[in-house]
Amino acid sequence: MLPTGLKDNQPRESNSQKVHPQPMEDSANQNPEALESLISKIFTNISSLKSAYIQLQSAHTPYDPDKIQAADKVVISELKNLSELKHFYRENNPKPICVSPQDSRLAAEIQEQQSLLKTYEVMVKKFQSEIQNKDSEILQLQQMIEEANQKRAKLEKNLKLRGLSTKESEGSGDESGFYSVDLTPELFISAVETAFKAIHDFSKPLINMMKAAGWDLDAAANSIEPNVVYAKRAHKKYAFESHICQRMFSGFQHENFSVKVDSGEVSKETFFHQFLSMREMDPLDMLGQNPDSAFGKFCTSKYLVVVHPKMEASFFGNLDQRSYINGGGHPRTPFYQVFLKLAKSIWLLHRLAYSFDPNVKVFQVKRGNEFSEVYMESVVKNLILDENDPKPRVGLMVMPGFWIGGSVIQSRVYLSGFVFHHCRSEILSIMQAACDSLFICSRVEPARLASHSRAQAYIESSCTKTLYPSLCIQYLSVFANSTIETPQQLAQAALSVSLYKALQTRTFMLKVAKELKAMKSKDYQAVKDCLDQIGDSVDRLIQSVRELYRLEHPDAAGGDGVFWLISNVETWVSSAMTDARTCVDELPGKKVNKLKAVIMAKVLNVAQTASNALALFHRYAAKYKP
Repeated sequence: MLPTGLKDNQPRESNSQKVHPQPMEDSANQNPEALESLISKIFTNISSLKSAYIQLQSAHTPYDPDKIQAADKVVISELKNLSELKHFYRENNPKPICVSPQDSRLAAEIQEQQSLLKTYEVMVKKFQSEIQNKDSEILQLQQMIEEANQKRAKLEKNLKLRGLSTKESEGSGDESGFYSVDLTPELFISAVETAFKAIHDFSKPLINMMKAAGWDLDAAANSIEPNVVYAKRAHKKYAFESHICQRMFSGFQHENFSVKVDSGEVSKETFFHQFLSMREMDPLDMLGQNPDSAFGKFCTSKYLVVVHPKMEASFFGNLDQRSYINGGGHPRTPFYQVFLKLAKSIWLLHRLAYSFDPNVKVFQVKRGNEFSEVYMESVVKNLILDENDPKPRVGLMVMPGFWIGGSVIQSRVYLSGFVFHHCRSEILSIMQAACDSLFICSRVEPARLASHSRAQAYIESSCTKTLYPSLCIQYLSVFANSTIETPQQLAQAALSVSLYKALQTRTFMLKVAKELKAMKSKDYQAVKDCLDQIGDSVDRLIQSVRELYRLEHPDAAGGDGVFWLISNVETWVSSAMTDARTCVDELPGKKVNKLKAVIMAKVLNVAQTASNALALFHRYAAKYKP
């Protein structure tokens, strides 16, 4: 029997060959973890190869030679790793692994996750690159939009110029972007007010220059419209405004405004387009861009008829400006610039008038016509018409009137031969007549000249406790005399004022209703209903004044108690206020025209004066209450 040591050494010495205790297959079967580790390595290398390939692709867009070279090296490296694994497996003789199979598998998983992370990083960079590209596209689009807006602005400017040209175009207003303003009667009324103000603004420097040149203004006013009776010398300014208006509105009824242009029929859309395109532009700039436009010809012709050669020569010492304008030029002198503002306002009014369907019609009032509350408006305010006064007549037409649909925009006139009473004296006389007719008022004396009298101070302090103190002071100041010193006198005066305002408003509305009925206006019924309400207010205020008289005169009370009479006054005045406010609420209907607005203002004034009277009566009646 051989020794054990010799038996163990025998295999190592045989042919100097390495002999494994077990074959590879057996080893693999006995160590499945080692095989799993090998497979994990293979998948890890494949993931790394995928990541490297994606890096290579991203390096081409945008093209980056350095990144392409680096990514190519990574791809080659991963391919080499796979090749080594393949040879290792084929040799069926894997190298001894220092670490355990479990650690090897975990390391492979970590490497695979790192490869995925690199892949995601590449994807993020790719998305960031795409975002940068999109940002660049957005910037380019913004630049294109800015360029388009600049082109649009130039096109709009060209469209505006085309709207002023002698050859009128019928381009679509919607495409040019000018229809942000609605075509309404209110827009036309606003244009009328602008034109009237422009006439007034031009007449001021004209009159001042005439004064400076030594003109006889009285003779000049008389030459414009002879034998007009003016209530005040200052009213002669309306003669010059009338002269300007007559010349500027000549030809308004014609579509071309008596300006010769080589164009066919113009649509209403084009008229409105021209109005919108011109309204915000400076007239001198417009004429600088296109001096031979229809508007330019209009300015030339109107200046030559408004400003007389003799007048211009006296202003400037020569006719150089006139000659320049007559030749088609438009000087930048201050006087001509004021005239251009006037010309623009009248031209725009004409463009707007022909934008409506049907067209707005202009009407003029002749001298000597009877004054009509419906068709005319006095340029002198505080006009008070009494039923016993003769019907006033027109002395001058300062501004024509207009028909727009079924509504009237009143002509503005100066009334000749009519006394324009000062508000205070008229209120005193009519209120005294109303009180005398009822046999209930003591005589009202005219106000004394002392502006800071005791009565005035008493009135002002009492009015501060009313809802409308300014109105209260305005109307009751006519009673600022030594007799107005008690709450009873102040309450009586306040009720008299309310009655006077109601009577005045009823007289006004009677005339308006009569004229509306004659012309079969659609506003007649609404005005008639309001007139009935004001009639009721008058009746109730008369009753309240009578009850106040009975309260102060026991012999006239007929046995009625004090509190009964106080309640009656409060009831009648409150009812008068309700009637007036009902009219204000119901009169407007679907739309408010200028006539309705005037009526509403007068009726609201009745309600406000009644409110003040009721407040002052409450103060007076407080002495009877326990």
